[in-house]
Amino acid sequence: MDQRHHAMRFDTEIRVMRVDRNTGNETGIVHGIVQGGSIERNQDTTVTEQATLDLEGSSLFGTDLLRIWADITYADQTSESIPLGTYLWSADKRQTNGPATTIPLTLYGRLRELADDQYATPISIPAGSDPVAEAEKIITGNGLTVLPHPNSDYRVGATLTYGLTDQTDNKLAIANDLLTIAGWTTCRTDPYGHVILQPYTDPSRRKPSWTFTEGPTCRWTKQTTDERETFDTANQIITIYTSQEKEIIGTAKDTDPNSPTSIPNRGRVISKKYRYDDIPENQTDQQLQQMADQKAAELLATNQHAIHRVIGTHIIAPITIGDTITLNLPTQHITGTYAIRTQTITLKPGLPTQTELREAS
Repeated sequence: MDQRHHAMRFDTEIRVMRVDRNTGNETGIVHGIVQGGSIERNQDTTVTEQATLDLEGSSLFGTDLLRIWADITYADQTSESIPLGTYLWSADKRQTNGPATTIPLTLYGRLRELADDQYATPISIPAGSDPVAEAEKIITGNGLTVLPHPNSDYRVGATLTYGLTDQTDNKLAIANDLLTIAGWTTCRTDPYGHVILQPYTDPSRRKPSWTFTEGPTCRWTKQTTDERETFDTANQIITIYTSQEKEIIGTAKDTDPNSPTSIPNRGRVISKKYRYDDIPENQTDQQLQQMADQKAAELLATNQHAIHRVIGTHIIAPITIGDTITLNLPTQHITGTYAIRTQTITLKPGLPTQTELREAS
Protein backbone atom coordinates (compact mmCIF):
# COMPACT_ATOMS: atom_id res chain seq x y z
CA MET A 1 0.00 0.00 0.00
CA ASP A 2 1.40 3.39 -1.00
CA GLN A 3 0.44 6.87 0.20
CA ARG A 4 -1.85 7.45 -2.80
CA HIS A 5 -3.89 4.29 -2.20
CA HIS A 6 -3.87 4.82 1.55
CA ALA A 7 -5.84 8.03 0.97
CA MET A 8 -8.54 6.21 -1.05
CA ARG A 9 -11.57 4.35 0.18
CA PHE A 10 -11.12 0.62 -0.09
CA ASP A 11 -12.91 -2.66 0.56
CA THR A 12 -11.22 -5.43 2.52
CA GLU A 13 -11.65 -9.19 2.66
CA ILE A 14 -9.69 -11.36 5.07
CA ARG A 15 -8.27 -14.57 3.59
CA VAL A 16 -6.52 -17.30 5.58
CA MET A 17 -4.23 -19.82 3.89
CA ARG A 18 -2.69 -23.06 5.08
CA VAL A 19 1.11 -23.08 4.87
CA ASP A 20 3.21 -26.23 4.72
CA ARG A 21 5.69 -26.01 7.59
CA ASN A 22 8.48 -27.80 5.69
CA THR A 23 8.30 -26.00 2.35
CA GLY A 24 6.75 -22.67 3.33
CA ASN A 25 4.31 -23.03 0.43
CA GLU A 26 0.63 -22.19 0.73
CA THR A 27 -1.43 -25.32 0.19
CA GLY A 28 -5.03 -24.11 0.26
CA ILE A 29 -7.54 -21.63 1.58
CA VAL A 30 -9.18 -22.06 4.98
CA HIS A 31 -12.94 -21.94 4.64
CA GLY A 32 -15.28 -20.89 7.43
CA ILE A 33 -13.26 -17.98 8.84
CA VAL A 34 -15.58 -15.43 10.44
CA GLN A 35 -14.78 -11.84 9.44
CA GLY A 36 -13.35 -10.31 12.61
CA GLY A 37 -10.64 -11.09 15.11
CA SER A 38 -7.45 -9.12 15.63
CA ILE A 39 -3.67 -9.11 15.31
CA GLU A 40 -1.56 -7.79 18.18
CA ARG A 41 2.09 -6.85 17.79
CA ASN A 42 4.13 -5.82 20.82
CA GLN A 43 7.79 -4.89 20.66
CA ASP A 44 8.19 -5.49 24.40
CA THR A 45 7.25 -9.19 24.28
CA THR A 46 9.60 -11.93 23.13
CA VAL A 47 7.26 -13.64 20.64
CA THR A 48 6.04 -10.15 19.52
CA GLU A 49 2.91 -11.33 17.69
CA GLN A 50 -0.43 -12.95 18.52
CA ALA A 51 -3.78 -13.08 16.72
CA THR A 52 -7.35 -14.32 17.17
CA LEU A 53 -9.86 -15.64 14.65
CA ASP A 54 -13.13 -17.57 14.78
CA LEU A 55 -13.64 -20.65 12.61
CA GLU A 56 -17.08 -22.01 11.77
CA GLY A 57 -17.05 -25.78 11.56
CA SER A 58 -14.51 -28.21 12.91
CA SER A 59 -11.59 -28.26 10.46
CA LEU A 60 -8.13 -28.42 12.02
CA PHE A 61 -4.79 -28.12 10.30
CA GLY A 62 -2.28 -30.72 11.49
CA THR A 63 1.27 -29.32 11.49
CA ASP A 64 0.44 -26.61 8.96
CA LEU A 65 0.81 -22.92 9.75
CA LEU A 66 -1.83 -20.30 8.98
CA ARG A 67 -1.16 -17.11 7.02
CA ILE A 68 -3.55 -14.16 7.13
CA TRP A 69 -3.97 -11.97 4.05
CA ALA A 70 -5.86 -8.73 3.50
CA ASP A 71 -7.30 -8.64 -0.03
CA ILE A 72 -7.90 -4.97 -0.76
CA THR A 73 -9.84 -3.37 -3.61
CA TYR A 74 -9.30 0.38 -3.96
CA ALA A 75 -11.69 3.04 -5.22
CA ASP A 76 -9.81 3.19 -8.55
CA GLN A 77 -10.59 -0.55 -8.99
CA THR A 78 -6.98 -1.63 -8.52
CA SER A 79 -6.37 -4.35 -5.98
CA GLU A 80 -3.63 -5.57 -3.69
CA SER A 81 -3.07 -8.51 -1.35
CA ILE A 82 -1.12 -7.70 1.81
CA PRO A 83 0.25 -10.46 4.10
CA LEU A 84 -0.51 -9.73 7.74
CA GLY A 85 1.30 -12.58 9.45
CA THR A 86 2.12 -16.31 9.57
CA TYR A 87 1.17 -18.17 12.71
CA LEU A 88 1.05 -21.32 14.80
CA TRP A 89 -2.52 -22.15 15.72
CA SER A 90 -4.28 -23.29 18.87
CA ALA A 91 -7.88 -24.53 19.00
CA ASP A 92 -8.52 -25.57 22.57
CA LYS A 93 -12.19 -24.64 22.75
CA ARG A 94 -15.34 -25.42 20.78
CA GLN A 95 -18.59 -23.46 21.04
CA THR A 96 -21.91 -24.87 19.84
CA ASN A 97 -25.28 -23.27 19.22
CA GLY A 98 -27.59 -26.03 18.08
CA PRO A 99 -26.06 -27.53 14.93
CA ALA A 100 -23.62 -24.61 14.49
CA THR A 101 -20.08 -24.99 15.79
CA THR A 102 -17.52 -22.22 16.21
CA ILE A 103 -13.88 -22.72 17.17
CA PRO A 104 -12.01 -19.69 18.54
CA LEU A 105 -8.47 -19.83 17.15
CA THR A 106 -5.54 -18.34 19.04
CA LEU A 107 -2.56 -17.72 16.79
CA TYR A 108 1.09 -17.16 17.77
CA GLY A 109 4.04 -15.81 15.80
CA ARG A 110 6.64 -18.37 14.79
CA LEU A 111 9.07 -17.20 17.47
CA ARG A 112 6.85 -19.19 19.84
CA GLU A 113 8.54 -22.31 18.40
CA LEU A 114 11.88 -21.12 19.82
CA ALA A 115 10.34 -19.97 23.11
CA ASP A 116 8.79 -23.41 23.66
CA ASP A 117 12.02 -25.35 23.05
CA GLN A 118 14.91 -25.88 25.45
CA TYR A 119 18.26 -27.64 25.34
CA ALA A 120 18.43 -30.83 27.39
CA THR A 121 21.95 -30.00 28.62
CA PRO A 122 23.92 -26.75 29.01
CA ILE A 123 25.42 -25.27 25.83
CA SER A 124 28.60 -23.23 25.50
CA ILE A 125 29.50 -20.48 23.04
CA PRO A 126 33.32 -20.48 22.73
CA ALA A 127 35.38 -17.33 23.19
CA GLY A 128 36.00 -15.65 19.85
CA SER A 129 32.62 -16.70 18.43
CA ASP A 130 30.34 -14.41 16.45
CA PRO A 131 27.23 -14.18 18.68
CA VAL A 132 24.97 -13.23 15.74
CA ALA A 133 26.08 -16.31 13.79
CA GLU A 134 25.50 -18.46 16.88
CA ALA A 135 22.00 -17.00 17.32
CA GLU A 136 21.27 -17.75 13.66
CA LYS A 137 22.34 -21.38 14.15
CA ILE A 138 19.85 -21.73 17.01
CA ILE A 139 17.04 -20.23 14.93
CA THR A 140 17.65 -22.22 11.75
CA GLY A 141 18.23 -25.36 13.80
CA ASN A 142 14.54 -25.20 14.72
CA GLY A 143 13.47 -25.00 11.09
CA LEU A 144 12.92 -21.24 10.83
CA THR A 145 14.29 -19.15 7.97
CA VAL A 146 16.52 -16.15 8.71
CA LEU A 147 16.46 -13.31 6.19
CA PRO A 148 19.78 -12.00 4.80
CA HIS A 149 21.43 -9.54 7.17
CA PRO A 150 24.70 -7.63 7.63
CA ASN A 151 27.71 -9.34 9.13
CA SER A 152 28.64 -8.72 12.74
CA ASP A 153 32.21 -7.86 13.73
CA TYR A 154 31.58 -8.53 17.43
CA ARG A 155 33.42 -11.51 18.92
CA VAL A 156 32.72 -12.75 22.44
CA GLY A 157 35.62 -12.29 24.84
CA ALA A 158 35.00 -15.36 27.01
CA THR A 159 33.11 -18.63 26.79
CA LEU A 160 29.39 -18.17 27.40
CA THR A 161 27.43 -21.01 28.97
CA TYR A 162 23.64 -21.23 29.01
CA GLY A 163 21.57 -23.59 31.14
CA LEU A 164 24.37 -24.38 33.56
CA THR A 165 22.38 -23.71 36.71
CA ASP A 166 18.94 -22.98 35.29
CA GLN A 167 17.45 -25.38 32.76
CA THR A 168 14.62 -22.96 31.93
CA ASP A 169 16.68 -21.05 29.35
CA ASN A 170 14.68 -21.45 26.15
CA LYS A 171 16.16 -21.14 22.69
CA LEU A 172 14.56 -17.78 21.97
CA ALA A 173 15.94 -16.32 25.21
CA ILE A 174 19.43 -17.59 24.35
CA ALA A 175 19.28 -16.27 20.78
CA ASN A 176 18.04 -12.87 21.99
CA ASP A 177 20.76 -12.68 24.64
CA LEU A 178 23.43 -13.36 22.00
CA LEU A 179 21.97 -10.66 19.76
CA THR A 180 21.85 -8.18 22.64
CA ILE A 181 25.51 -8.87 23.47
CA ALA A 182 26.40 -7.96 19.87
CA GLY A 183 24.34 -4.76 20.03
CA TRP A 184 21.60 -6.08 17.71
CA THR A 185 17.84 -5.97 18.14
CA THR A 186 16.07 -9.05 19.44
CA CYS A 187 14.34 -11.40 17.03
CA ARG A 188 11.15 -10.51 15.21
CA THR A 189 9.42 -11.95 12.16
CA ASP A 190 8.13 -10.61 8.86
CA PRO A 191 4.57 -11.41 7.61
CA TYR A 192 5.80 -14.65 6.05
CA GLY A 193 7.21 -15.94 9.34
CA HIS A 194 10.86 -15.34 8.40
CA VAL A 195 13.14 -14.13 11.19
CA ILE A 196 14.62 -10.64 10.93
CA LEU A 197 18.06 -9.98 12.44
CA GLN A 198 19.49 -6.47 12.35
CA PRO A 199 21.86 -4.20 14.29
CA TYR A 200 20.16 -1.95 16.80
CA THR A 201 19.70 1.63 15.65
CA ASP A 202 18.43 4.30 18.00
CA PRO A 203 14.93 5.39 16.87
CA SER A 204 16.12 8.99 16.51
CA ARG A 205 18.52 7.83 13.77
CA ARG A 206 16.03 5.70 11.83
CA LYS A 207 14.52 7.08 8.67
CA PRO A 208 10.74 7.44 9.09
CA SER A 209 8.88 4.89 6.98
CA TRP A 210 5.55 6.74 6.86
CA THR A 211 4.16 10.22 7.41
CA PHE A 212 0.71 11.17 8.67
CA THR A 213 -0.02 14.80 7.83
CA GLU A 214 -3.16 16.53 9.00
CA GLY A 215 -5.72 16.99 6.26
CA PRO A 216 -8.54 15.22 4.39
CA THR A 217 -6.37 12.18 3.55
CA CYS A 218 -4.57 11.77 6.87
CA ARG A 219 -6.57 8.69 7.96
CA TRP A 220 -5.41 9.22 11.56
CA THR A 221 -8.41 9.77 13.81
CA LYS A 222 -8.81 12.74 16.14
CA GLN A 223 -9.30 10.50 19.19
CA THR A 224 -5.69 10.42 20.35
CA THR A 225 -4.09 9.97 23.78
CA ASP A 226 -0.92 11.96 24.40
CA GLU A 227 0.74 10.82 27.63
CA ARG A 228 3.93 11.79 29.44
CA GLU A 229 5.22 9.92 32.50
CA THR A 230 8.25 11.63 33.98
CA PHE A 231 8.29 10.85 37.70
CA ASP A 232 10.27 7.60 37.50
CA THR A 233 12.22 8.29 34.31
CA ALA A 234 15.92 7.56 34.70
CA ASN A 235 18.33 10.48 34.49
CA GLN A 236 21.40 8.34 35.10
CA ILE A 237 22.28 5.07 33.37
CA ILE A 238 25.03 2.70 34.48
CA THR A 239 26.21 -0.09 32.17
CA ILE A 240 28.40 -2.87 33.54
CA TYR A 241 30.31 -5.23 31.25
CA THR A 242 31.95 -8.12 33.08
CA SER A 243 34.19 -11.07 32.30
CA GLN A 244 36.41 -13.29 34.39
CA GLU A 245 39.32 -10.89 33.85
CA LYS A 246 37.84 -7.41 34.16
CA GLU A 247 34.86 -5.14 34.64
CA ILE A 248 34.04 -2.06 32.56
CA ILE A 249 31.53 0.48 33.92
CA GLY A 250 29.94 3.11 31.69
CA THR A 251 27.77 6.01 32.81
CA ALA A 252 25.54 8.64 31.27
CA LYS A 253 23.84 11.47 33.14
CA ASP A 254 21.16 13.91 32.08
CA THR A 255 22.30 17.34 33.27
CA ASP A 256 20.55 19.31 30.52
CA PRO A 257 18.81 22.35 32.06
CA ASN A 258 16.18 22.16 29.30
CA SER A 259 15.31 18.52 29.99
CA PRO A 260 12.29 18.03 32.27
CA THR A 261 13.77 14.82 33.69
CA SER A 262 17.36 16.01 34.17
CA ILE A 263 19.11 15.78 37.53
CA PRO A 264 18.97 19.58 38.09
CA ASN A 265 15.26 19.80 37.21
CA ARG A 266 14.32 16.70 39.21
CA GLY A 267 16.51 17.64 42.15
CA ARG A 268 17.45 13.99 42.54
CA VAL A 269 19.21 11.14 40.76
CA ILE A 270 17.11 8.29 39.34
CA SER A 271 19.44 5.49 38.25
CA LYS A 272 19.02 2.33 36.21
CA LYS A 273 21.68 -0.33 35.88
CA TYR A 274 22.21 -2.72 32.93
CA ARG A 275 24.58 -5.70 33.10
CA TYR A 276 26.22 -7.53 30.19
CA ASP A 277 28.07 -10.78 30.82
CA ASP A 278 30.66 -10.35 28.10
CA ILE A 279 33.48 -8.05 27.04
CA PRO A 280 34.41 -8.21 23.34
CA GLU A 281 37.91 -9.38 22.52
CA ASN A 282 40.65 -7.46 20.68
CA GLN A 283 39.63 -4.08 22.17
CA THR A 284 41.79 -1.68 24.16
CA ASP A 285 40.62 -0.50 27.58
CA GLN A 286 39.98 2.93 26.07
CA GLN A 287 37.79 1.41 23.32
CA LEU A 288 35.91 -0.68 25.88
CA GLN A 289 35.27 2.36 28.08
CA GLN A 290 34.01 4.28 25.06
CA MET A 291 31.70 1.37 24.18
CA ALA A 292 30.27 1.22 27.72
CA ASP A 293 29.71 4.98 27.88
CA GLN A 294 28.10 5.02 24.43
CA LYS A 295 25.74 2.18 25.41
CA ALA A 296 24.79 4.09 28.58
CA ALA A 297 24.03 7.20 26.49
CA GLU A 298 21.85 5.16 24.11
CA LEU A 299 19.92 3.62 26.99
CA LEU A 300 19.46 7.02 28.63
CA ALA A 301 17.89 8.33 25.42
CA THR A 302 15.72 5.21 25.10
CA ASN A 303 14.43 5.57 28.67
CA GLN A 304 13.58 9.21 28.13
CA HIS A 305 11.87 8.64 24.77
CA ALA A 306 9.56 6.16 26.48
CA ILE A 307 8.12 8.84 28.77
CA HIS A 308 6.18 10.40 25.87
CA ARG A 309 3.60 8.05 24.39
CA VAL A 310 0.95 8.66 21.78
CA ILE A 311 -1.90 6.19 21.23
CA GLY A 312 -4.17 6.66 18.25
CA THR A 313 -6.14 4.82 15.58
CA HIS A 314 -5.70 4.84 11.81
CA ILE A 315 -6.55 2.59 8.91
CA ILE A 316 -3.93 0.00 8.05
CA ALA A 317 -0.65 1.27 6.63
CA PRO A 318 2.62 -0.54 5.79
CA ILE A 319 4.16 0.09 9.19
CA THR A 320 4.95 -2.27 12.03
CA ILE A 321 6.65 -2.45 15.43
CA GLY A 322 10.21 -1.19 15.33
CA ASP A 323 9.46 1.30 12.53
CA THR A 324 9.50 5.03 13.01
CA ILE A 325 6.83 7.34 11.63
CA THR A 326 6.32 11.09 11.48
CA LEU A 327 3.15 12.70 12.85
CA ASN A 328 2.19 16.23 11.82
CA LEU A 329 -1.05 16.82 13.72
CA PRO A 330 -0.82 20.46 14.85
CA THR A 331 -4.45 20.80 15.95
CA GLN A 332 -3.81 17.90 18.36
CA HIS A 333 -0.45 19.44 19.37
CA ILE A 334 1.30 16.27 18.20
CA THR A 335 4.26 16.61 15.86
CA GLY A 336 7.55 14.80 15.58
CA THR A 337 9.05 11.39 14.91
CA TYR A 338 7.90 8.37 16.89
CA ALA A 339 8.84 4.70 17.16
CA ILE A 340 6.05 2.11 17.02
CA ARG A 341 5.81 0.07 20.22
CA THR A 342 2.53 -1.83 19.83
CA GLN A 343 -0.16 -2.34 17.21
CA THR A 344 -3.59 -3.92 17.29
CA ILE A 345 -5.16 -4.54 13.88
CA THR A 346 -8.87 -5.30 13.91
CA LEU A 347 -9.70 -7.73 11.11
CA LYS A 348 -12.75 -6.04 9.67
CA PRO A 349 -13.40 -3.66 6.74
CA GLY A 350 -10.88 -0.82 6.75
CA LEU A 351 -8.58 -2.74 9.11
CA PRO A 352 -8.62 -0.10 11.86
CA THR A 353 -5.31 -0.15 13.70
CA GLN A 354 -4.58 1.14 17.17
CA THR A 355 -0.92 2.10 17.41
CA GLU A 356 1.10 3.05 20.47
CA LEU A 357 4.12 5.23 19.75
CA ARG A 358 7.15 6.30 21.74
CA GLU A 359 8.86 9.58 21.07
CA ALA A 360 11.97 9.07 18.95
CA SER A 361 13.32 12.60 18.59
